[in-house]
Amino acid sequence: MANFDVVRKKISIKDVRHAQHKDFLRRLSQRAHRLHRLRVAWSAVLTVGFVLFSGVSIWQHQARALEYTAVQQAELQKVRLHALTRFNNLPVESVDPKTDSIVEYLADKKSPLVDYAGIIARSPNYKLLIGIAQAETNLCKKTLSNNCWGIGPGSPFYYDDIKFSLYYADYLIEKYESLGMDTPEKMVRTYVGYHNPTWIEAINEVFYDLEVRGL
Repeated sequence: MANFDVVRKKISIKDVRHAQHKDFLRRLSQRAHRLHRLRVAWSAVLTVGFVLFSGVSIWQHQARALEYTAVQQAELQKVRLHALTRFNNLPVESVDPKTDSIVEYLADKKSPLVDYAGIIARSPNYKLLIGIAQAETNLCKKTLSNNCWGIGPGSPFYYDDIKFSLYYADYLIEKYESLGMDTPEKMVRTYVGYHNPTWIEAINEVFYDLEVRGL
C-alpha cells in the first residue's frame, strides 16, 4: 500500500488568498445569520397563524354548537306541545290491542324499546317509528345517547330518556307526512340526507314483519 504524506501549505497573512478566505468566511457567517433570522421569523409567523386558526376553529365550533342547541331547544318546545296534544299524558298500559303484539315483537328483537311499546302503539305512525329505529340504531341497541332514531343534524342529539327522542321522532314523521313524505322512499333524502337503499330496505323489512304479526 502506498503512503501519502499530506503537507499542509501555510498561507501567509499577507497573501491575497488569506484575505479572500477571511471574506468568504465572513460572508458565510452572515448568510448563516440571515437564514437563522429567517427561520425564526417563519416559525413565529407559523405559530401565530396556527394559534389564530385554532382560535377561529374553536370559536366556529362553539358557535355551531350554540346554534344547534338553540335550534334543538326550539324544536323540543314544539315536540313537547305535540306530545301533550297527541298522548295527553295517558298511562303506558296496554290501551290498544296491538300493544301486546308490539311488545312481543320488540321483546323478540331484545330491543330496549319494549318498555315504550305502549307509547309507540298509541301513535298512528308506529310502523315508521319501529322501522326507522331499526334502520338507524338496530332498534335502539346501538346508541349511547338515548337517540334511537338518529335525530340530528350532524351528530345525533343526546336525550335524557328514550321517550323524549320517541316524541321527537313521532313529531318529525308527522311533519314529513304533512309535506307528502309518508313512505321511506319519499322521506329518505330528507331524513338521511341522501338516497340510501339500505335504510329503505331495513324499514320495509320491519313493515313486512309487523304485517306477518297482524299489525
